[in-house]
Amino acid sequence: MKKIILILLLLWIPSYFFALSGEEILKKSDEQWVPDICSYLLTMKTIESGGDEKENQFKGFKKGSVKNVMTVVKPKKISGSVFLRKDDVIFSYYTTNHKLNKVAYQSLFMGSLLSYGDVLATELSFDYNVSKTEETGEDYILTLTPKQGQSGYGKVVIQIGKKDFLPKKRDYYALSGILLKSCVFNKIEFDGKNLSYMEQEFFEPLKERKTIVSLSSVEILKDIPEKYYNENFIQYLSGLK
Repeated sequence: MKKIILILLLLWIPSYFFALSGEEILKKSDEQWVPDICSYLLTMKTIESGGDEKENQFKGFKKGSVKNVMTVVKPKKISGSVFLRKDDVIFSYYTTNHKLNKVAYQSLFMGSLLSYGDVLATELSFDYNVSKTEETGEDYILTLTPKQGQSGYGKVVIQIGKKDFLPKKRDYYALSGILLKSCVFNKIEFDGKNLSYMEQEFFEPLKERKTIVSLSSVEILKDIPEKYYNENFIQYLSGLK
């Protein structure tokens, strides 16, 4: 009997002591697929219920968790306009009026289903706490709420694969508890250890319209000049390549 108890304890101890917390799972997932310092091409295609399509394209430069800047490639009429996240502030600069403005995290981004925060705040572990952790056979299910002082949705419920820690689905809720939108990750591809392509699809509860977002031409960089993230320099960023 003592031997049986000892064997059971040995089998039980590793799972107890080495189980990951919700915060560790979320951070590991972010680190698994989001490059720390990189340039990229972001394409957004919004498809309305009637079939009309609108495509936007941006050249981006990400540095760490709180520095991300994108210049507009398409449409041409606002080409060179800039969107910047620096720490907890998001700025927009349009070439049509040459004005620098602060933008709310939740403001809708260029007629898509995404907010400015969705586009420029790529690492959820920086902005959110994990308030609940659940498991299924293949996935972790995490419920996230904004950290104190951080902007964000009332709640985000995310599904992460246990095997590879890659995200599968996210549901975004208002403070009232209403489901605002969902997104599924259709593709996440790697070139060796580095992300090479990602595609996710955002849709409303009634699926009347959707926005497909793709990340491509990802280049891992050693560093990015700090001036890229200086709001006083933002008007000179339109020529970034």
